[in-house]
Amino acid sequence: MYMYSGTYHRKFKRGRRKRKEKGSRQGVGRRAAVGPAAVLLATVLLAAAGCGGNAGGSADSGSAQQSGADVFSAVDFTVSVEEGKDPVVLQLTDPQFTDLAQAEEKCYRYMRETIENTSPDLILVTGDLIYGHMDDDGSIFVDFVEFMEGFDIPWAPIFGNHDAECEMGADWMCARLEEAENCLFLQRELSGNGNYTVGIEQGGALKRVFFMLDSNGCSQASAASLANGHTEVGMGLEPDQMRWFVEVGTEILEASPETKISFVCHIPPAIFSEAFAKYGYTDTGEEKINIDRLPDKDAGDFGYIGEKMVTWDSANIVWNAMKGLQTDSLFVGHCHTNSASVVYEGVRFQFGQKSSTYDSFNSVTAGGEIVPGSASAGTPLVGGTVIPLSGTDGSLLQPYIYLCGNAADLLG
Repeated sequence: MYMYSGTYHRKFKRGRRKRKEKGSRQGVGRRAAVGPAAVLLATVLLAAAGCGGNAGGSADSGSAQQSGADVFSAVDFTVSVEEGKDPVVLQLTDPQFTDLAQAEEKCYRYMRETIENTSPDLILVTGDLIYGHMDDDGSIFVDFVEFMEGFDIPWAPIFGNHDAECEMGADWMCARLEEAENCLFLQRELSGNGNYTVGIEQGGALKRVFFMLDSNGCSQASAASLANGHTEVGMGLEPDQMRWFVEVGTEILEASPETKISFVCHIPPAIFSEAFAKYGYTDTGEEKINIDRLPDKDAGDFGYIGEKMVTWDSANIVWNAMKGLQTDSLFVGHCHTNSASVVYEGVRFQFGQKSSTYDSFNSVTAGGEIVPGSASAGTPLVGGTVIPLSGTDGSLLQPYIYLCGNAADLLG
């Protein structure tokens, strides 16, 4: 499941619908989740979270479903891909950019190679864009945004647990993302920073929607970030975030039942531990599991587990809400030496491939052995994870890892 450098290159025509006006759908909204199953789901979800109520009001049994064209009003951003092509989404994760002096050596050259050799229609950056506590004046963050803008490809970032440490504050950072021409990002009046949706459109149909969520957990958030009142230091989604995605997800599926749903966040929920248990993972963190070398691995599973999963949602409250929206995939980052992707109960659970050599990362020796978290062991295992989609119905095709340089050759 590893691609050799330079062997995969495909060009698509890209486009995106105009951003909604600032302030549009900033809160949870008043439109009802009209499906009875969704109303029940939202009620159970909110009761379990201790906040009561429902997803946004009582259902109107006499209301008509939206037309296919109207479903786009429920989505914050849409990337349009030429008909007849299989859209390509690229997941980058944990660049953790910390200084301008080493940017090219440790980060940009790897990300550039990965992007140029996979030709994505959409780039997802699953958190920890920077180490915020090392960027007091915001110059590192601005440089990263400008770097990503240079590819002229729609890119959708989420906050990790280190970004909001920046002394400039989360709202200042969100404003820089919102004003960047190719960046798809929206700051809502919800817990966390930047909860929004990105759709993939082909031929007038909404094929897939990615829910981009802040999993919070910035325990060292700066005073400027905390000042906005919704930067959260505890890990996991808050009840208002759950209300929002249940309502919006139900609205989308009521209008377009064939649309596929993915969730994207930085820190993995606890369901990831359960999903990877089939390969012997336990929460001790002692196992190092190379799925690609297991003789009895399931077809389509791949990657490496090199560290303990730090998780949230131990009661599966959030996961059950996501599952209720027929999601088929969750994409996360955070665990630098985990790059594995497996299907469990019909859903793909995926760690993105670490995309820089800042902080910890895996290496591969000349003999093809993976050494987790070591900069001196050999060739860095950095790059990204490619997520191809069916141009017919938006379903997931086989994801794979793109590795920079000759790392894939060494793995064999």
